[in-house]
Amino acid sequence: MMRWLPFMLAPLIGTAQAENIGFQDDVMPILNSYCVMCHLPGSEQGGLGLYPDAWARVVGIPSDQSPLPLVDPGAPDNSYLYIKLIDSGESVGGSGRLMPIQQPPLDPGQIETIRLWIEQGALQN
Repeated sequence: MMRWLPFMLAPLIGTAQAENIGFQDDVMPILNSYCVMCHLPGSEQGGLGLYPDAWARVVGIPSDQSPLPLVDPGAPDNSYLYIKLIDSGESVGGSGRLMPIQQPPLDPGQIETIRLWIEQGALQN
């Protein structure tokens, strides 16, 4: 049995060690597909604009709807942007509905990408 143990654990170890998530390559395509249309200048739902520089508009910026910052680098559970993808935001003093409103919900892999990006420091890479 012990000789099979490394082979049985290999898939689990691979998933636990996430690759570095890049803002431009991994996060921005999700934002472009699901978020930008409601968060452009002139239609900035919830006071959040994602154009022209989405990273500068979310990382370390206070939320207009919650006491949390939009993105708290290293702390997805303290980041209102992430919370709004998994919850209505009311659990952290915010308001509204689960995001995105006018699109299908993000799939678990997309949510995990955003969570990992925040957890890894929300770098502008």
